Amino acid sequence: MNGLTGRVAIITGGTGALGRAVSEAFLHAGATVIAPYIVEAEVPLLRNRVGAYASRLECPQADVTREQDVRTLVRSVAERHGRIDILVNLVGGFWGGKSVSETAERDWDFMLQLNLKSAFLCAKVVAPEMIKGGWGRIVSVSSRAGVMGFGDYGAYSVAKGAIITLTKALAEELLPHNITVNAVAPSTIDTEANRQAMANADWSRWVKPEEIAKVMTFLCSDDAQVISGALIPVYGRA
Repeated sequence: MNGLTGRVAIITGGTGALGRAVSEAFLHAGATVIAPYIVEAEVPLLRNRVGAYASRLECPQADVTREQDVRTLVRSVAERHGRIDILVNLVGGFWGGKSVSETAERDWDFMLQLNLKSAFLCAKVVAPEMIKGGWGRIVSVSSRAGVMGFGDYGAYSVAKGAIITLTKALAEELLPHNITVNAVAPSTIDTEANRQAMANADWSRWVKPEEIAKVMTFLCSDDAQVISGALIPVYGRA
């Protein structure tokens, strides 16, 4: 495991299905993890999973699609710990099954707000703290749909595709400050919800949350200091 000892990491969506694996991996690597939540029922699931590492876990309530919530969160973390080293943007969601012409405006807006606006707001507010510290790592989640553009999943594809462009723009802006910015692109993730939704699929081909967590941990380590602006496909065998 790559060492993150002493690092302070904000992991949005860190209480969710993928987030619990990522939070655990970062805690195991030595980081202090701040995992803001919306769904309160997810918090005990994370705390139970991380066990003894829970002493380095904080779970404040925050809606990261709202700028004021993000500013309050970041200010609290910076005041408490004196630094923010890592931002992992996991907040997102999947919606589709309709053509662009059939997509309601509210669904289009929701996909962009949840997947893209959350990452934008968190990077916007966290980056100045990283610049002050002279070091930083930002990792966001795109998807295979964001790379390829899937028919009948236009809103989701656009939102995840924009994550790639945001990553490259941020990487160029922040490179002079010793801050790297990268993204990972999963295919179908092996979660309980996806198994229930696709009961007849071959689950063995899906990428596991723990496998994605390992890639993210590496990207946030000192060993990945020469990697910025990259999109890492984590498709498994799907």
